[in-house]
Amino acid sequence: MKVFSTILFTLFSCKISAQIIISGTIKDEIGKPLSSVSVTLSKKKSPVIVAFSITDNTGNYRISSQIKTDSVTIAINALNYIHHEMTVPAVTATYDFSLSPRFTVLKEVKVQQPPVWQRKDTINYSVSEFKQPQDRVIGDIIARLPGIEVTAGGQIKYNGKPINKYYIEGLDLLEDRYGIANNNIPAGSVDKVQVLENHQPIRVLDSISFSDRAALNIKLKDNAKMKLIGKSRVGVGAAPFLTEDELMTILFKKKWQFINTYKYNNAGTDNTKELTSQNFNDYINAVQNGAVKNDLLSLVQPGVPPVSQKRYLFNNSHVTSLNQLVPINSEYQLRINTYFVNDFQKQQTNVSTKYFLPSDTISINEKNNSHNNQNLLQTDLTLMANTPKYYFRNLLRFQGWWSAGNDMLNTTSNMNQQLNNPFFNVSNDFRLLTTKSKYIHEWSSYIGLVSLPQSLDIKPGLYPDLLNNNSPYDNLLQQASLKTFYTNNYLSVRKKRSGWSSEYKIGFNIQKQKMISDLIIEEAGIKMPAADIFHNNLNWLRYRVYEQNDWSYETEKIRVSLSLPFNYTNISYENKTITANTWKTALFSDPAINIMLQLGPRWNIYAASTYTQSFSDISGITAGYILKNYRNFSNSNAPLNKTKLFSNSVSITFRNPLKIIFFNAGIIHSDAQSDLLYSQEFSGYLQTLKAMPLENHRSQIQVFGRFSKYVIDWKTSFGLNYNYSFGSSEQIQQGEVVKFKNQSYQAGASMNIKWSSAVGSDYSANYSRYFSKSQFQQQPYDAALFNQRINLNYFPSKRWVIGASAEHYYWAGKASMNYFFADANIRYSAKKSKTDYELSLRNIGGTKNYINILLSNNVETVSEYRIRPREILFKMSFSF
Repeated sequence: MKVFSTILFTLFSCKISAQIIISGTIKDEIGKPLSSVSVTLSKKKSPVIVAFSITDNTGNYRISSQIKTDSVTIAINALNYIHHEMTVPAVTATYDFSLSPRFTVLKEVKVQQPPVWQRKDTINYSVSEFKQPQDRVIGDIIARLPGIEVTAGGQIKYNGKPINKYYIEGLDLLEDRYGIANNNIPAGSVDKVQVLENHQPIRVLDSISFSDRAALNIKLKDNAKMKLIGKSRVGVGAAPFLTEDELMTILFKKKWQFINTYKYNNAGTDNTKELTSQNFNDYINAVQNGAVKNDLLSLVQPGVPPVSQKRYLFNNSHVTSLNQLVPINSEYQLRINTYFVNDFQKQQTNVSTKYFLPSDTISINEKNNSHNNQNLLQTDLTLMANTPKYYFRNLLRFQGWWSAGNDMLNTTSNMNQQLNNPFFNVSNDFRLLTTKSKYIHEWSSYIGLVSLPQSLDIKPGLYPDLLNNNSPYDNLLQQASLKTFYTNNYLSVRKKRSGWSSEYKIGFNIQKQKMISDLIIEEAGIKMPAADIFHNNLNWLRYRVYEQNDWSYETEKIRVSLSLPFNYTNISYENKTITANTWKTALFSDPAINIMLQLGPRWNIYAASTYTQSFSDISGITAGYILKNYRNFSNSNAPLNKTKLFSNSVSITFRNPLKIIFFNAGIIHSDAQSDLLYSQEFSGYLQTLKAMPLENHRSQIQVFGRFSKYVIDWKTSFGLNYNYSFGSSEQIQQGEVVKFKNQSYQAGASMNIKWSSAVGSDYSANYSRYFSKSQFQQQPYDAALFNQRINLNYFPSKRWVIGASAEHYYWAGKASMNYFFADANIRYSAKKSKTDYELSLRNIGGTKNYINILLSNNVETVSEYRIRPREILFKMSFSF
């Protein structure tokens, strides 16, 4: 036992002698204890940690370890403090430490928002990414956004389809005349442009009625929302004397908005375009109720050439628009939109028209010196409320046109034509939707009055052999007047349950019209009516009673809607000149089906099929001849025309906002059948159109597509588009039925490149070709046009913009023609005064004329336009 005890004591004594305890306190430079500091113990020059400790709230630590070495290393580690190490003997001891703070300089990290991003059904475009120094208004930027297209007429399309609303900060200030916003809101005031996909403008119907159209919303910068934005501009120039003036004020508060503009110029800028209504459905409705200015008489005018309008437009134009949106309470808003236009235009043209008839060719050569004066005043007063529980809208509209034209015309002789074509329209459009239980009720009522009195005065009198027993006379006067009363009223009920929704509608509309036309011969101050065959006194009454049944089914992947409307139409009309009284009745059904299939988060397929039937309007029963223009008599002494239209379409869309790729393509087929065929007879240059009771068909197929892409690294956007169509139609010429086959091709490309912070460019090119052939032709008529445009901009500093642009047009057909146009401008923005100074030079090459060739069936029209001369213009703009 003594021996065992001695050995155990010896071993225990050795163990105690090998254990060390190191403790102490850790503080910062000012003596404040530091907690959670890591203290580690290791052998000298060894990375292996043999023991560690963490300081407590008072900064104390304690490490115990059994280690066989002469010395150990104590390491101190703490966040935001300098690392500290110390080597000490391997014995029990106390060590206190004072740590110094450590400052870490982090590398710069830039957080950059992508130029395009998506949140649910909203696609956002960052304006700063697409804005370039030469951009002045938001329309300049919208035109180059990938996936968005702005047509020549100002209509905005998203992925191939027109938008259904244009909002500014979520409010509808301008209805469908959004060109006012595009051409006036400063580009620097906009933060982003939003596309609201599948947008239903009426909140009551948000989960009931599906929409395949998108809306556009302009999101402003914070500093632009609560202050008045204004701009004034004065411009003067020469060759001839030029002026371009503008005054604009804008305010966008949360519930109060206005855009007021006044613009005057005689430099070829058509400011009336921004007043154009862009809603096609509203346009169709306006045509049906007579609220579209559809002239009964006209001057013979050449077609619109494919060059920029600023090249050939000689104008003197005043355009004013006043647009106010003010809240009445938390739900109702009052919108006032007033437009005034005084526009005087003149043009000199030489026109050669050839009619290729089955047995002859008619050639007409005209020299026109025309002057047109247009005055328009329109006021829309709209009271509206758009809440999740009800929708109310009442639009009261007054529209008046006071328009006149004068044309000095030389054909085989000289003549002077004077056209007066005023138009007046007063209407009220009421619509109310309310929710009750699981149903939505809708009441709608439209009522309108239209007056269209027109006259065409021609000196000296024409066609004496036809109108005045072969005796010359002084003056020929064609008068025509159309007055219309129209009302449309309906009630409907909607319901949705378990993915199914339905609507049942019943209504009626009435159209009452009176049309009077007289052809008057004047000789030596005495006016005499022409023969009765040149007069019309028509009374027209049409009423419809209709019902409509719509059903739709919707899931996450598919949406199907079916419409099965019926209408009973009764038309009675009387021509008092020939004492004829006739009526027509019919029961029409116009079914339609629409399908949307979502193949994935990026691909959608749309398919639609419609069938419609209708009678023609009052213009189809004019038994008496009307002199539509100086060389066109028209007569419709035939039974009322009945038309049938069958249309099918399929389209596919793709969009990937992350990679900024947008694509759409489709095909449309339409086939129309009519009970009347128009006969075209020529006697010299006098053309007579007669309606003949013969069945005829018109068919057309159109294939289209568009692709756009933005490359972030290159800061480049580019697009491709194509359109191909072919079809057939029929017409009677000189007593023979002529069948025409037409084809047209169109392809285009565009590219916007930001080469550097100092250089940018835009380029576009388009190629189009048209073919037309009848059974009497050996070779088809063929014409092609290629045009390209390029803009180059250089920004030597933030305040300077130097730009140059060029346009090239090439015609290929029976003759080849090349046209070049070039412009240049320089702009300087003052730093303190918010004033821009701009000097521009237009048509540098001095091109004087432009020849345009237009083909339509068997008609070839060659028009030579006078081009605006070389011009210089200095403009000074001030923003406030």
